Amino acid sequence: MEGECMRILFIGDVVGAPGRQMVQEYMPKLKKQFKPTLTVINGENAASGKGITEKIYKGFLDAGAQAVTLGNHTWDNRDIFQFISQAKHMVRPANYPNGTPGKGYTYVRFNDIELAVVNLMGRTFMPALDCPFKKADEILEEVSKRTSFIFVDFHAEATSEKQAMVGI
Repeated sequence: MEGECMRILFIGDVVGAPGRQMVQEYMPKLKKQFKPTLTVINGENAASGKGITEKIYKGFLDAGAQAVTLGNHTWDNRDIFQFISQAKHMVRPANYPNGTPGKGYTYVRFNDIELAVVNLMGRTFMPALDCPFKKADEILEEVSKRTSFIFVDFHAEATSEKQAMVGI
C-alpha cells in the first residue's frame, strides 16, 4: 500500500426505504467510479429511522459495504438483539458499557490489507455512555497491534466533541 492512496466511501445516515433504495442504486456506481479501499455505511436509521434489521444489514453487505456502523438509534428496533452478536461486520458504539451486545470494532480485508473499523459515540446530547476518548485510546492500542489502517466513525452531535476527537 506504500505510496498509494487509500479511498474510503462512507455513506450515512441511511434513513428508511428511500435511503436504502439510494444505496442499492448508487453504491455500485460510486464503487466503480472511485474504487474505494473501504466502504462503510451508517445504518442506525435504516429501518424507517428506527434502528436496523438483519435483512437490511445483509442487504448493505450484498450491495458492497464492508462494514455497517451504528449510533444512538442502535436499539430502536428490538430485532437487533436477535442478530447483533453474530453480525461480523456490524459495529455499535464501542463506548457502550461492558456487557452490551455486539462489538465496537471489526476488521475487514481489501486485497492484502487488513483495516480496522471502529465506532464511537459522543456524550453531548446523547444517552449516558463511557468516555469515548478513553475508549478510543484503549481500542487504538489494541488494534494497532494488528493493523495501522484504522477508520473511526465518531457519531457525535457536538462540533466541539468532534474537533476534540481529531485533535483540532
